[in-house]
Formats: sequence, C-alpha cells, structure tokens
Amino acid sequence: MTTLPPARYSGAAIALHWIIAALLLFQIGLGWALEELPKGVAQFTGYQFHKSVGIAILLFSLARLAVRFAKPRPAPVPASKAQTLLASAVHAALYGVMILGPLTGWVIVSTAKVRLQTMLFGTVPWPDLPVSAALHDPAEGLHGLLAFVGLLLIALHVAGALYHHFKREDVIGRMMPAAIASHKAVGIAAVVAIVGGFLAMTAGRSMTFAPTLPTAPVVEPSSSDMPDIEEPPAAASDVAVEAEPSAVASELAASAKASPWKLEKGGRLGFTAEYSGEAIRGTFNRWDAAIVFDPDDLPGSSIRVTIDLASVESGDGQRDDMLKGESFFGTAAQPQARFVSSAIRKRGEGRYVANGTLSLHGKSRPVAVNFALKIDGNKAIASGSTTLQRLAFGVGESEFSATDQMKDAVGVDFTLKATRQGD
Repeated sequence: MTTLPPARYSGAAIALHWIIAALLLFQIGLGWALEELPKGVAQFTGYQFHKSVGIAILLFSLARLAVRFAKPRPAPVPASKAQTLLASAVHAALYGVMILGPLTGWVIVSTAKVRLQTMLFGTVPWPDLPVSAALHDPAEGLHGLLAFVGLLLIALHVAGALYHHFKREDVIGRMMPAAIASHKAVGIAAVVAIVGGFLAMTAGRSMTFAPTLPTAPVVEPSSSDMPDIEEPPAAASDVAVEAEPSAVASELAASAKASPWKLEKGGRLGFTAEYSGEAIRGTFNRWDAAIVFDPDDLPGSSIRVTIDLASVESGDGQRDDMLKGESFFGTAAQPQARFVSSAIRKRGEGRYVANGTLSLHGKSRPVAVNFALKIDGNKAIASGSTTLQRLAFGVGESEFSATDQMKDAVGVDFTLKATRQGD
C-alpha cells in the first residue's frame, strides 16, 4: 500500500526551517556589521561570535537535511514544469548556501596565517579543518559571494510562497504549526514571519561589540626612577591573581649573607600590550620565583622566575586561547617562560636593576628588570617592571608582525611580598 503524504511538514522540519531562516538573516546582517568594526578587541569578539553563529547554522542545516530524508513530506503543489524546476533549483541552492556558507568560513579560519582558536559562544572549543592553505583565498571569495546569493534565494523563496498563497494554494501553511489552520491566519503568520526576518537581519546589522576589558596605558621603556613602594591592597585590581608560593631556594645561596626568600600569596605578574590603539592588560595565574637576596651582598643575590604561560588571563577566554596558540606563546611546545638573573646592581635607595636572560617561545634574549624593594625585618615588598620587544621572541608573528597594528613593545609589571627564610 502507498502511504499518503502528510498535509504539513513534521514538527522537527518546521522548527528547523524557522530557526535556520532567522539565523541566516541575522548572520548576513552581522557579516555586514563586522566590516565596519574598528580593529581591536571589538572586532576580535565580533568575528568569534560570527564564527559561533556560522557553526550553529551548519549543524542545524545538517539536521534539517537529515529530517528531509527521514520524514515524509507533503506532496508537491501542481505547477508547470518550469515552475517546478525553478522551485527545486531554489531549494537546492538554499541548502548549498546553508551548508557551504559555514564550511567556507570554517576553511578561512583553518587556513589563516594567525590561527585563532574558535570557541563556540565563548565556551565550546571547535577544531580547525585539516585543509591546504591554498584554499584560503578561494574560500574567502566564495564566502562573501554566498551572502548576496543567499539573500537573492531567500527573496525568491518568499516570493514563491506568497505566489502560491495568493492563489489559495496551501504552501505556507504546510510549514506552520497545525494550530494555524485558516487561510487568513496563515496570511497573518506569513506577514509576521517576513517582519521577523527583517528584524533578525537588522539585529545582526546593529550588533556592537564593546571591549569587555579594563584598559590601561602601555608601559613604555624608561630609565627614570621607580615609584615608591606601597603596601599592595588585598585586591589591587579586578584582574589580580595569586602567585604560587615558591620552593625554598637555598640551593641558590652563594654566600652567608644572601638569604633565600619565600613568596607569599597575593602577588601579581601582569603585562600590558597595545593593539590598534587599544591598551589591553593581562595577568598570569601561575608563576614561581626562587629569590636569594641581600642588599649588602648583591654579587651573591639571584632571581629565577618561572611562568606557566597557559595560565594567561586577559579578561576574554577566546583571546586567551589565541595567546596560547602557536602564533603567540605556543604553549603546546613551550609551556613555560623563564627569567634567570646574571647580575643585580643598585640604582638608588631601595632601587635595583636585575640583568638576566628571558627564555620565551623557544628564544632567549637579555632583559633588564627595574624593581623597587622595601625590607622590614624578615618581610619584603617589591614591585617592578620591564619592557619586552615581542617580535624578538617571535610572539605575534605573521599577521600580527606589523607594529602599526600591534605594538612591538609589551610592558611587564609585578608586585610581590616575601618572607626571609633561614632566620
């Protein structure tokens, strides 16, 4: 026996149809909005959101395609051969846009010079495609074209549905819930759907992505005196983190005077960078310092700092994943950065400079760290800063090697409290 076709599409098909329609129109509007965003944190956040919506469209479209083959559909409306071919071509092309649009975007981010980890809505990591970099430019051209093709196809699809509706052929009603049954109710629902689609595209076009980080001026290289040391407050800033206690560094003691010091909780190790004129501040959650120091025995004093680069926090999880990637810190191959002093000299009352070597991203370079120190019995408070040239360490290469967009100079600052050991 032949099963009669249903009067309307299945509930899953109806739900997916309208979800995809709204997302597609929103995404097209969002794509136009991104072209006008200024470079910086806002643009980075916007493109991450655009990628998230694109993957959602891809997944919903694949589900819709599966439902199309798994569930029976209403019988085609009687029409001329030309109308039937046009309707079939528009439907097939719409599926192409729904799937190829996100796929070409996926290829673009997978072959970009700077690989930015895709985090779906800032939460779920999404992998890159294992495709050749030669596909980047073709995918980019096709991706932009598909937005205009998609709009044209949607307009044709709506026009065809309205044409049948005005002929009192129940085409729109088949893609509506069963509660919307009368011809008049279907007409009202169609108008609501068209207005909703326009609002979805307008919402995407109107999206703004304000920076979510506190900003601060970039620390510039300076040979001027360090500021006076003050007791750091319990919560110096909303991005402050605790430094892990140091292991006792007695093995580094080079004389009877220079004593090892143990870090106390409440320290901060941070950095400030400038991207497209916007100052961005970050910190490291996990770092350790082995300190042997006495102001009367500087030759016997030493400092060794180890930083867990994967603990970076800049106020944006997506940017943090980018910083951990191979174009920046490359934590998969080089998970730590290390500073080892070679000489410490006095610059003034309570002020010092530690010359040494910083190893970062597989490269080692000389670095001088200015710091101010206040010792009260067996307690000490220190703060300091230095300026690194990121490109000297291969940090932020390829697309970010242009210093007009991302400045080469990166300020590093720290505050810490420590207790003398061994007394």
